Amino acid sequence: MKVRGKKRLECGETVDNPEIVSEVMKLINEFLNRIEKHKNVLLSSGTTPFDFAINAVSNWSSKAIVIAKSDEIIMELELTGHNVGRTMIELLSQARERWLEIHRLELEELIRKLRSNEISIIITGEPFNSNKSFMVHLYTTHLAIEIERVAGAKGATIHMSLTGFKGTHIITPKLLDDEKLRAMQYGLLLTDGSIHEGSYPIMSTNQLWQAVTFTLVFPGKVYASIIGLSLNEDDVGITWRLRAVDYKGMFKGRAEVAERVLELNDGDFMGFLLLAVLCDGDIDVRKRMIRLTMGESKRGLWGDVIERLVDYGFREDDGKRRKAYRVWESKAVAVARKMLCDPVIRSMIEDLSELPDAEKLKRLIGLADMEVRSLGRSMVEVVDGVWMSINVHSSGTIQLRVVRRNYEDARKIWEKLRGAGYDARLRKYGEVFVVRINMGEVERHPELAVKVCGVLRRLYEEGLSERSTGRAQSMAKVVERLGCRDHA
Repeated sequence: MKVRGKKRLECGETVDNPEIVSEVMKLINEFLNRIEKHKNVLLSSGTTPFDFAINAVSNWSSKAIVIAKSDEIIMELELTGHNVGRTMIELLSQARERWLEIHRLELEELIRKLRSNEISIIITGEPFNSNKSFMVHLYTTHLAIEIERVAGAKGATIHMSLTGFKGTHIITPKLLDDEKLRAMQYGLLLTDGSIHEGSYPIMSTNQLWQAVTFTLVFPGKVYASIIGLSLNEDDVGITWRLRAVDYKGMFKGRAEVAERVLELNDGDFMGFLLLAVLCDGDIDVRKRMIRLTMGESKRGLWGDVIERLVDYGFREDDGKRRKAYRVWESKAVAVARKMLCDPVIRSMIEDLSELPDAEKLKRLIGLADMEVRSLGRSMVEVVDGVWMSINVHSSGTIQLRVVRRNYEDARKIWEKLRGAGYDARLRKYGEVFVVRINMGEVERHPELAVKVCGVLRRLYEEGLSERSTGRAQSMAKVVERLGCRDHA
């Protein structure tokens, strides 16, 4: 079943177990279904999988660059990116011609042989263990197709490698300082990028914006090539392969990169986090949330880098196979703004967001531009490092609260408050854990009442200035009950 040749797998022993054959046919049928679904671009004599990308990159790279302020670095960065786009169009056009001349015809012949049982099918993996990978391999002269049942998940991934495509070297100038570049390089290398056996930084990607970004973040000579297609449920993606030629030997391995991340200052760490979130994360503008997701192996690789995420408000949610680190609401907006605070980097992200597959970049910009009340405007520091929001009720009472999605985080806060002498309560509400201090407990601690009164007086004045009569009246009741005038 698994005898490896020089570049491709070779047939080993014949497998005729009907149960294994059944599992194989499930994957073969999934392959044929996706071919049928995308036949307009895969089997057409006039349309190819490369046409959409050619048009999209052409429109993007030819658009006019308008700089509101005369910033030469920003202008040069955008011009460089668009020049990269034009080189990508050349590669896409060459791939289009070869697809029509060779690959499409071989794919048609492969499908015919599959339907008439005239082709050898090579299999690897565990056909009966859904928690492990199982893969079907199909070969023609210029095609190598891998149909993989994803371990622990439904469905399959289908990748079609294409031989005969020649790549090219893309040369870009260095337009950002070394510290910013290095931080963003780390962000790529610890997510979708990796380090080749020859010690070159490399990345394979189906996303146009990532391909352009790699050349800008690794200035100098980058070898770029098209190596295949991904047959997805909704589309056919083009797989790019990029290698930073001038960076050979600069990174010994990803573990070393993770250690270097810990040495970054706060500003540069945001550059690392920017690329990490855009590659391995997700941004939800409506929920005001940034999420990073990683499996156990990557969680182990990141190690103490996770602690720095926690410092910026990220909280861990356990999953069966993957861990998610989320930051919510005003803290998420603050993180988004910090990631885009450098005007040159923000301009680069805004320009790349115009590419059709860069929706995540658009969402990050949208989150950073959201108007939110400043963090801490209705919060008070009860003990060192523990800030609690002041919730004012119309009855003229208040409650101090901290909300956490992770029980351990909430329990640590509760224990710290109890250790300081506060009768704090911890309770679960739905999917969150709330630590609270009631008004009577605030009254019992004069030093805390003084802090709360200072915040309430400011909120009362804001309520009057905003003509929020009901809100101001509620504040007035609390101010009177707590005796804030006496504290003043």
